[in-house]
Amino acid sequence: TWDGVPVQFYIHAGSFVDITAFKAMPLDLPEGSCLYADAGYTCYEVEDLLEACDQVQLYCCRKSNSKRKDEPHMAFLKDHYRKRIETTFSGITGFFPRKIHAVTAEGFILKLILFIFAYTLAQVIE
Repeated sequence: TWDGVPVQFYIHAGSFVDITAFKAMPLDLPEGSCLYADAGYTCYEVEDLLEACDQVQLYCCRKSNSKRKDEPHMAFLKDHYRKRIETTFSGITGFFPRKIHAVTAEGFILKLILFIFAYTLAQVIE
């Protein structure tokens, strides 16, 4: 949300490209929703499919060599909304200790989920 409260998250292996993880992520968004993403999520096919099938707008920040250039006002809006996302992510990682010790992958994911939950509670209480 604009207030920095996470609504949905998806944990994927870091060895995958952002757009590959995005394609695997289950989306259940109402029609007319807007998704803001950084340049790592640029995929014109996915962008067109989301708009045509689900009426969901995917607003990706464009790279300088992009085939679909943004108008200056659109680039400004995308950067503006991405800052809120980056601020939220910084807030979540602020809860991380210097080292996350976990014996299993499931334990590691559980700890990540608990850090996100702790951040969410802190945002709601404020």
